[in-house]
Amino acid sequence: MRDSRLKWSLIFLFVLWLFYGLSAYYVVQKPFSVPQLMALLENPSTWLSLDFAWSSVGRSLLDVGTAVLINLAAWGIGTEILSYTNIKMDGLETAVFGTGLGFGILGLWIFLLGLIGAFTPTAFWATMAVALVFTLWQLLKHIKNLRKSAKSADNKNSPRPPRSLRLNFPSPGITLYLLIVLGLALILALLPPTDWDGLFYHLKGPKLYLEAGRIVGGIDIPHLSFPALFEMLFTLALGLRGDIAAKLLHFSFIPWLMALVYLISTRFFATEGTEEKEDFSKISVSSVANKNGWTAVFILISMPMVLNLGAQAYNDLPLAFYQVAALVAILRWRQHKQSNWLVLSGVFAGLAMGLKYTSFVTPLLLAGTVTWHFWQQKNQKSPPLPRPPAPLLIVKPLLILTVATTLIALPWYLKNWAFTGNPVYPFVFGGQFWDDFRAAAYAGTGTGLGFNPIALLRLPHDLILGLNDASQDGQPGPLFLIFLPAIIFYAFYKKRDGGRERPFNLLLIFVLAQYIFWAIGVIFSAGLWQSRLLLPAFVALSPVIAWIFDDLARWDHPQFSLRRFVRLVIILALAFNLVGQLLNWLPGVPLTYVAGSASRDEILTHWLGSHYTAMQGINEQTPADAVVLFLYEPRSYYCDRDCRPDSILDTLAHLEYLHNDADGIAQAWRSEGITHVLLFETGYEFVREQQMDWISPQNIHLMDDLTATHLQLVADWGDYQLYELR
Repeated sequence: MRDSRLKWSLIFLFVLWLFYGLSAYYVVQKPFSVPQLMALLENPSTWLSLDFAWSSVGRSLLDVGTAVLINLAAWGIGTEILSYTNIKMDGLETAVFGTGLGFGILGLWIFLLGLIGAFTPTAFWATMAVALVFTLWQLLKHIKNLRKSAKSADNKNSPRPPRSLRLNFPSPGITLYLLIVLGLALILALLPPTDWDGLFYHLKGPKLYLEAGRIVGGIDIPHLSFPALFEMLFTLALGLRGDIAAKLLHFSFIPWLMALVYLISTRFFATEGTEEKEDFSKISVSSVANKNGWTAVFILISMPMVLNLGAQAYNDLPLAFYQVAALVAILRWRQHKQSNWLVLSGVFAGLAMGLKYTSFVTPLLLAGTVTWHFWQQKNQKSPPLPRPPAPLLIVKPLLILTVATTLIALPWYLKNWAFTGNPVYPFVFGGQFWDDFRAAAYAGTGTGLGFNPIALLRLPHDLILGLNDASQDGQPGPLFLIFLPAIIFYAFYKKRDGGRERPFNLLLIFVLAQYIFWAIGVIFSAGLWQSRLLLPAFVALSPVIAWIFDDLARWDHPQFSLRRFVRLVIILALAFNLVGQLLNWLPGVPLTYVAGSASRDEILTHWLGSHYTAMQGINEQTPADAVVLFLYEPRSYYCDRDCRPDSILDTLAHLEYLHNDADGIAQAWRSEGITHVLLFETGYEFVREQQMDWISPQNIHLMDDLTATHLQLVADWGDYQLYELR
């Protein structure tokens, strides 16, 4: 009786939380508003009238085809390399790990071409030709294996191929939903790039490198010294086709993340009909496991963040992919103790470190996992045969993991060392264009939450709701808030099932490590409050939530099914997400560009407004040798002159710090060859309104002094003013 009351109490509290979580999320993140609906209904011609031009459709198909070609090249290279290892994988694992490995190798190869000054169309197409030879070879081998399997199937005495090698498609409803949301995101990805960081440095760097024919240094954009694996792939796509093809490379990691979470769910969280065998490629995955896999995919796709990022030229999706894939590889090593899995885990961790500095958390966690694994073995009963001491057992796998990670990540840090004298430029050791003032401006120390206990306790709640988010890249979605109490509960309530330990704990430790590192940053700096920085954690949570959802059946009662009730809540959340995605999609009129009824200039003006007008004006109204300094504007991708962006919005304040007054600043500009200055008035006012004292000039009349004595207005585009230095 007491257990029954406790059970019903927990169910009641969870249902209350479901109502709160869903309502709170959509109160903050409204899927639609009445004015928004009325505006669309009053003027449907803006999104219904299309004038198809087949040349434009063909242009989009070429962009998609280029991205697909690069994906196939990556798959061919990676799969070929995996074929020389002793790792036993099924088709899904081979595709996931092989493609990830291939992308990494392609990125490193393009990096090498850039260092030797071989950024030419000939080098790019030769690279693709060689890569596609590997792809063709792998396809021929797969066709041959399929024919053998078909002949074996004709023989009644031959064993049937394992279920893990068969395709398991989702239900028609799931398929339709996925096609709609992915289709909407894909059409946005087919637009010219308009995202902030893409125009700031993800595409700006590759554009500058292609113009120079090589990777060059001495550019005052500190982000170009960040690890740049994916920027090299953007360079390849730009060299082969253009910037839309580059965006589509980032989009292509949505299906690879879907495959990854499906793999985790079906390989590690299967609840019925799964036999653990030494040959993992012959595991029979049950229909229950397959259903859980598609549930995990649904959880992943329910994140507006994933779909938004997929349409942008960022590197967050591959960063999440490589970190979680490294974790999966270490889980496979724990199962079968094959050193090659350790190597693969280290390689993927190294590739993650080639994307962002913040990914160093992953190799630390992997090393901790290896150490903990042997610590557990030490505490178990000793085997009858003598074994080496525990410290010696740990050294070899840790060495393998560390060497693999270091060798793959090292090129980016050596490049920084050679170009700037600082392997982690601009952090810790500073370097060219960097000093204590700029370090303080970038860090924004003292602007974060501080050590406020209430705020820190609320942090997961506020994070998922999207409160105080410094970016506009989308939120994790309501399902993570809804399942948050269940995740915490199951972390303590259920550790084993059927006598076999699941990766539940390790996934949660990975999530916790990512969260703690992010929270430390948020404590000190408001600029780090960006939910997309936790995307690897949300990806790792997707299969966990799918498993918890399936396990809710144990809480069912003849009078009330908790699992069915939660399913209805999930369906409602997914419906709201789709409505919100569609209503945010329609005002952007993306089909007008894909269909050809709107030109590239028209769509960029629609999305970027006066920013694109200003970039066009600079290109048309300044001489070819003009050097344009930007104030309070980091984006310069569409500027074809020597444009020098205000990377961290500190240029004017830093100039005042160095040169004191308008006369000193103007003299410094002349010595640097600056001919024009572009002021983004909105950015200037934003910095002042936000009271960013660490980067705002102390003299509020400094800009007035400059315009009165040294700058002459030559063009005005609303909130952008272009001045000529006199």
